[in-house]
Amino acid sequence: MRRLALIVLAVTIAASISTAFAASLGVGSWHIWAGSQTLTKATCTLSGTTSTTDTYVDEKVPTATAGGSTTLTVSPKSSQRTWTFVRFDLSSCNIPSTGGADAATLNLRITAAPTSTRTLDVTPVLSTWDGTLTWTGAQALTYGANFATITTGTVSNVTKSITVTADIDALIKNGGANFGWRISEASGVTNVTTIFGSAENATPANQPQLVVNYEK
Repeated sequence: MRRLALIVLAVTIAASISTAFAASLGVGSWHIWAGSQTLTKATCTLSGTTSTTDTYVDEKVPTATAGGSTTLTVSPKSSQRTWTFVRFDLSSCNIPSTGGADAATLNLRITAAPTSTRTLDVTPVLSTWDGTLTWTGAQALTYGANFATITTGTVSNVTKSITVTADIDALIKNGGANFGWRISEASGVTNVTTIFGSAENATPANQPQLVVNYEK
């Protein structure tokens, strides 16, 4: 009997301590919830001419346009440089402004690799442009700081992936326009060219692609 009484006393004390602890948290013990909350995740993939605007501009012919080209080129040759531009229309993704990008990746397909490995700069464009952009017009655009590079290698038909999460997350939350990115190489004497597939390329795998993983 004495042992049973001690057990009952111990259980009573433990229950009192638990109730007091819950009270110290400012909630009743019946308010304590042991479940978990799950955020809704979704993915939006953009590619092709309906969601992509891209072109390249050529220093040698500064007033020419190439918005309908099936390829995009980057070259560092002094006085003959070419820059590639690509942007995406996020409206079809229907991402709420209260959401956020968990990850965003820009995929570019090298359809013809340079003869020597090149390091290309990825630069955000901060002012508007379209497929009629020229070299002259590109000089008047506003740019952000280079935030990534592409190491081309010398093998063709390779996809290069660039993380653009910060750009897309800011775009979602601020509700601004997406002016995309410039792909370029610092001016030099080397006459080499990197060729990417454009949104007009007949092979879907060669088209620029933006993949956004986000929270609803």
